[in-house]
Amino acid sequence: MNINFKRLLYSPLGQIIISMLLGFGLSTLFRKACNRRNCLIFRAAPLSKIKGQIFRYDNKCYTFAPKSESCSKLKKSVEFA
Repeated sequence: MNINFKRLLYSPLGQIIISMLLGFGLSTLFRKACNRRNCLIFRAAPLSKIKGQIFRYDNKCYTFAPKSESCSKLKKSVEFA
């Protein structure tokens, strides 16, 4: 067992594999952690810029119109802002 490990350490392919394992291990230590859902970022164009505009998607034209809805327990609610 000890001889195979030494052979793995000193072979070029073994060095690459061990370097990758150590790199992945270090990257897990320094990665950004999301606590619950606080790392979601909602980005959109300003409402005044897209209101009433016509957009083409998949050879169909759509007009953007804002619409507000009341909250329901059946729908999923996402808190932001």
